[in-house]
Amino acid sequence: MKNLYVSRYCYFFRSTTGVPLAYSSKANSFIELSDYVFELLKVHQTEEKPINEIVPSEVLDTLCKEGFVGFKESDDNFVLESQFVTQTVQHDTTKLNLVLVPTLNCNFDCPYCFENGKRGGIMSEDTIKDLLEFIKGNKGKDNMSLTWYGGEPLLGLKVIDKILKGLDKIGCTLKHHSIISNGYYFDEKAMEVFESYPLDSIQITLDGQEDRHNKLRAMKSTKAPSFNTILQHIKLIAENMPQTELHVRVNIDKNNVEDYFSLREDINNMVNSNNVIVYPGIIRLENKEMTNTVEPAFGRWETANFLYDIYSKGILKGEVYPSLGISKTCCASCINSFIIGPQGEIYKCWNDVSDKTKVVGYINRKGIVNKKLYYRYHIGCEWYNDTECRKCFFLPICNGKCAWYNERNIYHNGNFNLCQCMQKAPGLLDKCLENYYNSLK
Repeated sequence: MKNLYVSRYCYFFRSTTGVPLAYSSKANSFIELSDYVFELLKVHQTEEKPINEIVPSEVLDTLCKEGFVGFKESDDNFVLESQFVTQTVQHDTTKLNLVLVPTLNCNFDCPYCFENGKRGGIMSEDTIKDLLEFIKGNKGKDNMSLTWYGGEPLLGLKVIDKILKGLDKIGCTLKHHSIISNGYYFDEKAMEVFESYPLDSIQITLDGQEDRHNKLRAMKSTKAPSFNTILQHIKLIAENMPQTELHVRVNIDKNNVEDYFSLREDINNMVNSNNVIVYPGIIRLENKEMTNTVEPAFGRWETANFLYDIYSKGILKGEVYPSLGISKTCCASCINSFIIGPQGEIYKCWNDVSDKTKVVGYINRKGIVNKKLYYRYHIGCEWYNDTECRKCFFLPICNGKCAWYNERNIYHNGNFNLCQCMQKAPGLLDKCLENYYNSLK
């Protein structure tokens, strides 16, 4: 039998009560060990020595099955397999992921909006026709995910209605249908449009409690408050669209953390629905050079600890135990994912919408018009081209880096912490694993 070695994806630690435990990120498995095997595996992992002759065969079988030991080349093969899976997803044309922006116009003027000063127009009849032809010719139209985005998409409600009816005529199959809206115009008229084309999910954002929200999200033209109108529409949606998940995002930074907890309680008391999920939206604030986050925004590890706290206490449904990150991709890196603006322009990342320098193509024209950006997103920013990612213990349970921010890091001197794995925050892996271990007792 070939020599077996302790995987580099194994983590050994003792619980706060001294119990020897081991976790494999590669298999996402977790076991309790004897003191003898615990110390033995730790030493042999550090010294990279084979363990065949030292560990009893029945124990060795379990360790192999649970991913703690393997052949010398097993871990390197795993990285190659993970890269293969990522690249397969990147080049999958059997699914079509569309984000449609019927208009860049918005009724609010949020100071932190990355689209500020770049508004303009609504999708024309000609562009709608071009869009339907673009979709009709795509192999993935029978397995399509569609999200409405803006601006405020409901300012283009008539456009949305025309596109949905057009999709019906060309025989598209919507596997998932969602909208991201500020909620101000989500009234009976909007719900009527989506009655024939049900939404799986809706996201509506509040900028905190009433005073803060109204300062940041007053009506652009009149400066009138918007908080109570949006709350009324949240209630209306919960009552009239009970099969649709409503995700209420409460934007927070270090100055208004308590707004999340109080708003969550207020909204849950108002609607009393399991389909309404109130969650914290971590605001991103950057320096003027756009190379790093700044106060009062949360840092990445501060965010991780905050999420651990609310998950572990049951305040928000979420797992503290890791889960395997399979594809490690996003729309920016997948060839059959498109964000289409009101002029028929194509973007690869949500953050690029309205920025003319980030347009990569057009729906009525073949070819890529911004090859540099397109291939940076698709290849240059991928985890498998990052030596640190390839060697990282957390790779199996990580969803990969954000392509937009990684492009800032690699090509524009950025210094953003892009590790998506919550458990990578200092000291948090032990907490997450022990929390899970205690839940099994």
